[in-house]
Amino acid sequence: MRAGRVAAAIAVCAGVAAAPMAHAATVRPACDLVTDPSGDVTPTTLGANNNDYDIRSADIATNKRQLTAVIRLTSLGPEDATSAPARDYEFDFDANGHRFGLLADLATGGASFEAAVYDTNVAGGQSGTDLGEMSGVIDSAHHEIRMTAPLSLFAPYASFKQTYIDQLYVTSARAFGDDGAATPDGRVTVGSQSVATVVDDASSKARYAPGRTSCVRVGK
Repeated sequence: MRAGRVAAAIAVCAGVAAAPMAHAATVRPACDLVTDPSGDVTPTTLGANNNDYDIRSADIATNKRQLTAVIRLTSLGPEDATSAPARDYEFDFDANGHRFGLLADLATGGASFEAAVYDTNVAGGQSGTDLGEMSGVIDSAHHEIRMTAPLSLFAPYASFKQTYIDQLYVTSARAFGDDGAATPDGRVTVGSQSVATVVDDASSKARYAPGRTSCVRVGK
């Protein structure tokens, strides 16, 4: 009798061990942190493709070494050497108590991409300090602008190790009157003087935890 009971106990234990483990909850990738309705570009301009300024959504994501921001538009034409006004796009965010801006300028001669920290309050806004150049992609096929910077670029102000990225704000603008402050290859720099009119913007209070899974392919 005892032998039978021991065998039964072993069988029960084996059955418990063979039971499948419960799967951990799937973490949903961060996506569409910023959204904006279509058709809200104002003021519109005759002869211009206003859809190139029409923000639809935006995201930001990081890995251990890089940060990438994506701005999605209704349409996006390539840089136009015959176009007088530059197309300016900006993705602003807060991290570690500082305000940062990622800027894309599509102007005659090509596109430029710069990062800045807004560290000085001035009348009507904030003044920024240029942190350096970023890499960027003008993806006309997918109507996206993608900007990537190494995290080391922000190191004097933000570590991204114990913080959230929030207070997201995206703008598109028409810029006129660049003063010629440009790189030798003709790209306009952040320091150039121009009059820019914001024609579309979108904001979000969503928070992104650095390193979280995202629909953004960081560095691409």
